[in-house]
Amino acid sequence: MSDRTLRAAVAVVATAGLAVAGYLTWVHYDENVLICTGGGGCETVQRSEYAELAGIPVALLGLIAYGAVLLLTAWDAPPARTVVAAIALGALAFAAYLVILQLFVIEATCVWCVINDAVIVPLLAAAAVYRLQARPDAVRDH
Repeated sequence: MSDRTLRAAVAVVATAGLAVAGYLTWVHYDENVLICTGGGGCETVQRSEYAELAGIPVALLGLIAYGAVLLLTAWDAPPARTVVAAIALGALAFAAYLVILQLFVIEATCVWCVINDAVIVPLLAAAAVYRLQARPDAVRDH
């Protein structure tokens, strides 16, 4: 797969994540805009004590992370690729933690959070391949 295609894949997936995290951040500050399918799980998760970390909305942390991935992908230097892969791996671990919280502690599931989690998996895959192709001797097709 070409470098350009990988960069585009990372950017597209990060943009999708940015949209979902942006929406969830908006919902955090204005619950009236929440659109949730059945059961009230979204409301329960959004109102839980786990919706914030050290006073910062978890959705805002996601928004910042996805924004950083986009900026770093545009920079496209080997250190940027490493940071993108690290952000994606950290996001995957944090998403797993949040899924466990939803299922076993909060006992409610937010469909928007699950969509966000589903975005993280292809982001990690694309970011990992993107990082692995960051050899200094690699020919880039910019």
